[in-house]
Amino acid sequence: MASLKNQAVSSVKLTSISMLVTSILQIGQLLILGRVLGPAVFGLIAMVQIVIQFSQLFLEMGITDAIIQKEKITKLELSSLYWFSIFVGMVLFLILLGAAPVIAMLFDEASLTPMIQVVGISFLILPFGLQFQTLATKKLEFAQITKNEILATAIGVLLTIYLAAFTDLGAWSLVYGHIVMSLFRSVPWVIGGYRNPETRPQLVFSWRAIKGFVSFGMYRLGSTSINYFTTKIDQVIIGITLGSVALGYYSMAMNLIMQPVQKLNSMINRVAFPVFSKIQLDSAKLRRAYLLITNMLTSFNAPLLAGVIVLAPYAVPLMLGTDWSESIIIIQILCLYGLFKALGNPSGSLFIAVGKVRWSFYWQLVQLAIIPVVVFLASLSGEIVVVALAVGLLRMLLFYVSYFVRIRHIIGDSLGELTLSIAKPMIHSAIMLAPLYIINAQLTGIGPVGIIVIDASIGMLVYGMLMILNQRELVAEMKGFFQKRTAVKEV
Repeated sequence: MASLKNQAVSSVKLTSISMLVTSILQIGQLLILGRVLGPAVFGLIAMVQIVIQFSQLFLEMGITDAIIQKEKITKLELSSLYWFSIFVGMVLFLILLGAAPVIAMLFDEASLTPMIQVVGISFLILPFGLQFQTLATKKLEFAQITKNEILATAIGVLLTIYLAAFTDLGAWSLVYGHIVMSLFRSVPWVIGGYRNPETRPQLVFSWRAIKGFVSFGMYRLGSTSINYFTTKIDQVIIGITLGSVALGYYSMAMNLIMQPVQKLNSMINRVAFPVFSKIQLDSAKLRRAYLLITNMLTSFNAPLLAGVIVLAPYAVPLMLGTDWSESIIIIQILCLYGLFKALGNPSGSLFIAVGKVRWSFYWQLVQLAIIPVVVFLASLSGEIVVVALAVGLLRMLLFYVSYFVRIRHIIGDSLGELTLSIAKPMIHSAIMLAPLYIINAQLTGIGPVGIIVIDASIGMLVYGMLMILNQRELVAEMKGFFQKRTAVKEV
């Protein structure tokens, strides 16, 4: 047990390192591509990325989760799954080959056709190493996983940036970078997997042996596909109705908002599941833990996003250039989306912990029915700002609808406490903004870098003082929360 615990702790550290390094690389790529290529080409890149990410869901088909979840797997099952995965990759490649003209016509971008067809080559490459990486994950061999992931991401990102900056390839830079990254992600696993007699696949195939894995995977695929659609359908509709330039502005804004928010919240959300599981039979403790996590998330995200609102006019031209000035207001509006998107994340852990997995699935269906309609109606205005405002307000509304139809049935009626746990950090963040706007009006003689440094320093000081004065109990609660986390780990 102690050995397993040490492995788990080591795995978390290595995963965190991998996440940090790859995130820095991806954000760097995002900013450089945006600055070098401009909004219109970046909009094309966003369209290609939507196709890549969605196809990736079908490549894995939830079978990787099934392999990890099953305690013992026979050689016949592993071999059959390996060849099935390669077959799925070939089918995806052929589907993209044939569907590319239709997708391009949907977005009204003829240049998308060859890009989607060529990027499909990655789905002929990735399946050869996917199962070996999955088995390494099952065995908690995260040292090798971390090395491979960082190496592949670094090579792919650096090649993409080089091609974008020093050639005339434009959006094709991402296509070639993605294919090369797929090669470096797959080849090391193929070499190691075939060298190891335990993981080397045999030339056998049995549908009966993998039928259960595929059934499990299809359910997971349905859930993840719906979740993907609810988070990306806005970009799909914008690309179709408003074009690549509008999508470029919107996609860049959404990425700049959600990248730091997602990384900042990952640790808290990772802790939430074991804590909820530990106290799943005590509704009072569940309510207290849920409200604490909501308060923590707001306390971290509200000042961060408030800072984005005040600094966007200085940071965007500095990092991306003046061509991206129209994205400033979109970034500021989408801060509302980012906050309530983050606050909605712990509900997934809550429902899984209490055995209400279907509730999350049905909620995804509800969102899938609502979000596209709202985004489409907003896009009829022809203004991307209207779409951003609609998406932000809708995300806030869905958070409270989720409380009434799902969360209160688990933690009991606590609307007042929930609102207070969100309102206090938001008020503190609003108070923090006031002196920053006053100071910025006087800072006419220094450049954007100086303004960003001064605002960040003063903002952290003001918010920190407000936290000490008005949220001392949160610090104590956080300490107790992470002590509970340790207790959960040691069980």
